[in-house]
Amino acid sequence: MAESTILYGITPVQQCLLHQNRSCQEMLVKSQSKSPRIKEILGLASKKGIQIKEVNAQVLANLTKTKLHQGVALKCGELNTWDLQTFVDQMPTRERGLLIALDQVEDPQNMGAIIRSAAFLGASGLITLKKHSAPLTATVSKASAGALEYFPIISINNLSESLQWMKKMGFLVIRSTLDDNSVDFTSAPTTDLMVLVMGNEGQGLRNLTQKRCDQLVHIPGKPHTESLNVSAAAAILIQHFVRNS
Repeated sequence: MAESTILYGITPVQQCLLHQNRSCQEMLVKSQSKSPRIKEILGLASKKGIQIKEVNAQVLANLTKTKLHQGVALKCGELNTWDLQTFVDQMPTRERGLLIALDQVEDPQNMGAIIRSAAFLGASGLITLKKHSAPLTATVSKASAGALEYFPIISINNLSESLQWMKKMGFLVIRSTLDDNSVDFTSAPTTDLMVLVMGNEGQGLRNLTQKRCDQLVHIPGKPHTESLNVSAAAAILIQHFVRNS
């Protein structure tokens, strides 16, 4: 049996209960909490028949391995993710638009921040690798402000092969890079089916992934300054391409 995930924090737990994209097993809440939001969460848990247990703050800290639990934790199963072909097949009945593909983004804070931006700015879904990528943990859910619990996550084995298939399905594949042959992102072509590929925090995109991309773009900045963090760059690019797709 797979080990339980321990979600923590008011917003991730609330979003998990609202969207039921995981099986929920048991809620642990700080004893005598007076938080209105926790009371709301307890009401949701009760309606869904989830067992509720009151514990002290130290027990919650030990269980979640953080002091940022906000007085609540939820034992639950793994997140349900999409198969790529199934998701794309359903896109004609959904809003067409922008998918984000992450190539070995391993930092959970970056992963969560990108998911949060993608959900807020109106992207259609996020593609991530089953291996060599940040696992979809409670840390990612917290960093995403709970967006991980409802935003479509598409889990794949091979990004290069997936991008090649998506191009055959009519997607325009754009990647972020600092290469000299890239163009200012505001001058890149757009369409109603697009994939924005963001690379690993240190190494960027792998060679085979790069070969699958149709257009290279960069975000212009002041000379002699450090490039943007991958999550900050993703937010800028997502906003632009969602508005123009």
